[in-house]
Amino acid sequence: MNAVVILLAVMLLMNTSWYVAVMLIFGVILFFIVNIIMRQESMLYVPCVLPGVQKPSDNPEGLRSPSDRGLTYEDVVLETADKLRIHAWFIPIGEGSEQAPTILFFHANAGNIGLRVPNFAHIVEKLHANIFALDYRGYGHSDGTPSEDGLIEDAICAWRWLCDAGSAGRLDVQRVFVFGRSLGGAVAVALAHELQERSKAKLSKTTEVDEAETPLRPCGIILENTFVSISAVVDALFPLLAFKSLKARFLRLRWETVNRIATVQVPFLFLTGEKDEMIPPWHSKHLHQQAKLAPMRRRVVFPEGSHNDTWERGGDLYWTSQEDFIRDCVAGDFSKQDVIRDATAGDCSKKT
Repeated sequence: MNAVVILLAVMLLMNTSWYVAVMLIFGVILFFIVNIIMRQESMLYVPCVLPGVQKPSDNPEGLRSPSDRGLTYEDVVLETADKLRIHAWFIPIGEGSEQAPTILFFHANAGNIGLRVPNFAHIVEKLHANIFALDYRGYGHSDGTPSEDGLIEDAICAWRWLCDAGSAGRLDVQRVFVFGRSLGGAVAVALAHELQERSKAKLSKTTEVDEAETPLRPCGIILENTFVSISAVVDALFPLLAFKSLKARFLRLRWETVNRIATVQVPFLFLTGEKDEMIPPWHSKHLHQQAKLAPMRRRVVFPEGSHNDTWERGGDLYWTSQEDFIRDCVAGDFSKQDVIRDATAGDCSKKT
């Protein structure tokens, strides 16, 4: 919009007629809209944040593998139902990893898992949790092209791997948590929704389901700066496209997290950066409100947190809120319902 105003000012200074100025501005706006419609997938899914930086090995030093931060890890290759190879890392905490919580980590829309290595190091140090992190299809070393259905399939494959690892005694599958940042939060909710739907289908065919053998849902879900839907994101980032009829006709991306979360019966923790320049904080608040079937839901607000650095700006509360959430979920203690905390004054209030 600023570019349009500048263009109009230039036209007036050049003594261009109003008719020509309006037509030029209309042409610029039309080009802008068409360009967004044509490129919407590549705007959401950004495997390369810089030219030539596709794989973790292409990253700057310190962001190429967990070993750069002194972490032990295992390269994992998953095979999806559509025969794609998905690359992942399993990062155990070391001694006691078999009893420790495990976090299935879904990253944001841009870049490969190597860019999250500093975050992984803090998770191991602060939460004493194993990590399973994958690169979505089309990212890093993973095959394919990203799409909503594709990313959900990748997530299901990761869940199966964790279940198999649990059966082999490598981790406690009853203590698996799912973490999602931004787009990763939409993937996390979609995974929980899909697992729940599959469990319903299984229950309709049999009267007995052995959850100890194959857990039907995560122990808890942690969402950081996640959106309610792509449609709502478009409204915030591209006001020129914020027309229901236009989006209904041309918007191919969906990710209706707000609809999925309303059915998910899993404890939720929402981490919200108040200075998020991409996803307005009301998205997190609305998701918290709509997770009505969750046995427990908490939201923590970080006034200085922006879209990608809330984990760095959140201070001790960022980690203690997750630590408390994990501990209470493992213990099955859901007594602290609808807790909302503000990092500004350490406020902790309970909503009924």
